[in-house]
This record gives sequence, C-alpha cells and structure tokens, in this order.
Amino acid sequence: MISIYRSRVAATVIELAKDDPPLVKEMIAHLRAKGEIEADDLVYLDRIADRWIEIATGNRRRARPAFLR
Repeated sequence: MISIYRSRVAATVIELAKDDPPLVKEMIAHLRAKGEIEADDLVYLDRIADRWIEIATGNRRRARPAFLR
C-alpha cells in the first residue's frame, strides 16, 4: 500500500515539474535554504524541472514568427 502511495506522489510531483517547472525549482531552493532537505535531495526533480524549462523555451522560440527572432 505504501509503495502505491509513493508512486502516486512521485507521479504527481513529476507532473507538477512538467506543468510549472519554475515553481518546482523555487520550492526546492526554498526548502534547501531553510535546511528542510539535504543539498543533494530532489536532484532528480530539479533536473526534470530544468529539462521542461528548456523544452518550454525552445517551444516559445519556434512559435515566434521569423521576423521577430
């Protein structure tokens, strides 16, 4: 039962990292600054958020008309 709960929590957090990566990065930084998590905890989630930020940036660049680039 606990493993199912953890899987659901992990899936929810990863989905949040996809939907709002800056928020996830801000929360990780906040938790680290307060000392509530270790410096290397949530590194995987931090990487996922970075990746989705890169994807969103690339999508915005491609969506702009060529004359605005």
